Amino acid sequence: MANPKSVGDFGEYLAAAYLSLVNEITTVLIVPHGASADIIFEYKLNLYRCQVKTATKIEKARLNWRFDLRRGLHAKNRTYKRHSIDLFALVSLGHKNVVFMLPQTKNQITISDEHMKNNDALKNLQNIISEIN
Repeated sequence: MANPKSVGDFGEYLAAAYLSLVNEITTVLIVPHGASADIIFEYKLNLYRCQVKTATKIEKARLNWRFDLRRGLHAKNRTYKRHSIDLFALVSLGHKNVVFMLPQTKNQITISDEHMKNNDALKNLQNIISEIN
């Protein structure tokens, strides 16, 4: 099993790769650990912040992927401040796929294995980008 840092790095690189495929996204930067966002990207001359959450395994009893939408375990305040994140990238290590979504007020979200496996990440991202712009 890979260590947590390399798992997180994989998720960030995969999300950044999808972001770089979108027309009009001119810059994609992975931010050093400790910042509130993992990736900053430029779209139509505006900067946006993406927080990446990577899951390594599925919940066996329910066949779902569960993602914790809070900051890391060692953060004093685990919730993100309002407007500090523009979108989330939820990465399944098992399927090597990404579901992009707008920020939520929930602490966690569950995505069915079927949706995680069959999600068209690029189309999903393009829909989210059109909503935040």
